[in-house]
Amino acid sequence: MKTEAVDASISGLKQAGINFISLLPDSDWAEVQRAAMNDPSFQCVPVSNEAIGVAVCAGAWLGGKKPALLIPTAGILAAAFPLTTLNMQKSIPLVMVVPYRGGLGDGIWFMGPYNVTTEPVLKDLQVAYTVVTKIGEIAPAIRQAQLSAEAWLQATAVLLTGETIFDEN
Repeated sequence: MKTEAVDASISGLKQAGINFISLLPDSDWAEVQRAAMNDPSFQCVPVSNEAIGVAVCAGAWLGGKKPALLIPTAGILAAAFPLTTLNMQKSIPLVMVVPYRGGLGDGIWFMGPYNVTTEPVLKDLQVAYTVVTKIGEIAPAIRQAQLSAEAWLQATAVLLTGETIFDEN
């Protein structure tokens, strides 16, 4: 991931007022996760499973924090149950920031299925989302996702792809 994309992600989280981050350590997301964990603006809680991350963020929200969940693309599938039972049923807002793998140009063969599963799952879970392909769009997208999550009391997602996660395009 380019340094500019890492900086834009951290800046967007700060501008959105995020002060609590749950994350599942992931190689695609390592630089952003490391930057967040080293930034005193955020309380960071690593988890062993994305579903636990959703629950931890729900608890943080109920405790007065503004949470975000930083997970890999596959994590949306793993988080479907708590996104339904906590966020959708209980109207708990959550911002998810996800490196969106599986699009055209992704050279790793096993990422392909995420191109056909990620967006339909988000739609089925009634998670409003945006797909960001340019580094300059990262921070505004995170701010908008946070604003909408809080206003609508639901989960939102920012899916990063293109130049935002790939070093070469």
